[in-house]
Amino acid sequence: MSDDARSDDQPDMTRERARTERRDVDRERGEPLAGGILRGGPRKLGRGERPPGDPSTRPRILVTNDDGVESRGLLALKQAVELVGEVTVVAPDTNQSAVGHQKTLMRPLRVRERTLGDGSLAYSVDGSPTDAVSLAFLGYFGHGFDLVAAGINYGANLGDDITYSGTVSAAMEGVINGCPAFAISQEYYAHPDFALAGRAATAVARNILEHGLSAGELINVNVPAVPPDEFDGVEVTRLGKRVYQDQLIERQDPRGIPYFWIGGPPPSGLAVEGTDFHAVVNRRIAVTPIHLDLTGRRLLRRLRTWDWTLPDGPAPEDG
Repeated sequence: MSDDARSDDQPDMTRERARTERRDVDRERGEPLAGGILRGGPRKLGRGERPPGDPSTRPRILVTNDDGVESRGLLALKQAVELVGEVTVVAPDTNQSAVGHQKTLMRPLRVRERTLGDGSLAYSVDGSPTDAVSLAFLGYFGHGFDLVAAGINYGANLGDDITYSGTVSAAMEGVINGCPAFAISQEYYAHPDFALAGRAATAVARNILEHGLSAGELINVNVPAVPPDEFDGVEVTRLGKRVYQDQLIERQDPRGIPYFWIGGPPPSGLAVEGTDFHAVVNRRIAVTPIHLDLTGRRLLRRLRTWDWTLPDGPAPEDG
């Protein structure tokens, strides 16, 4: 690619890099982070079993995210849901945005103790959001959980975004392990304030614990970028349609070897009434039910009408 093609009017950062830089600004402004500087060493994995349910105890809530243990959104979610249960925080040690449902199987995972901005204990994992949830349900803490809460994500996860989102995938991993779960995300703020999203998280957690979810179900929540006194209520929605504007950006490293960066402006969407995108752009909190059964029911019926006779194979060779 020519130098002219790399002019200043081309975007030179991805959405995820912009999110990381915004968190750096948070640090420079002196705002509290979720993850403090105190860290412990690696901790050996436990092998505990889930105890039988005890109605005399508060619900156990597992909190995680994909922005990393130092995200202020994680701290806000932890503080929101501890109003309704006993909270354990385990999250990736670095930003894992857009990793989807990635699970680490080809190398060991390390878990470290961390101190959050409010002085409470958390755990970081050098892996994906799915890894964090998997460790919890495979016995690291010696007990099970009644709810998984993932977020509060920097940036909305609307429509097709759920196929990329590490936050939503963390909630999915909870569901796969037989636990109710929700993911919560917030539109970008210039200076993020999670007050409204925190209130939404408390309400969602309380409702799930009170009413329950069926097997394979989770809830995806998206919060508009407005102050609490300006939002226009809560709407139960279906998934909308995202419109992505990704661009392939080519650069050269100091050795002259080309590399590529997927960048471009933030995605837009189709503001169809009844969808999560429409709700959020109209200052409403979108609450969207998700089911892990991705079977295409109409296509299933069509496929049963097709001819599935296999062609004859080659004649066997004489021995």
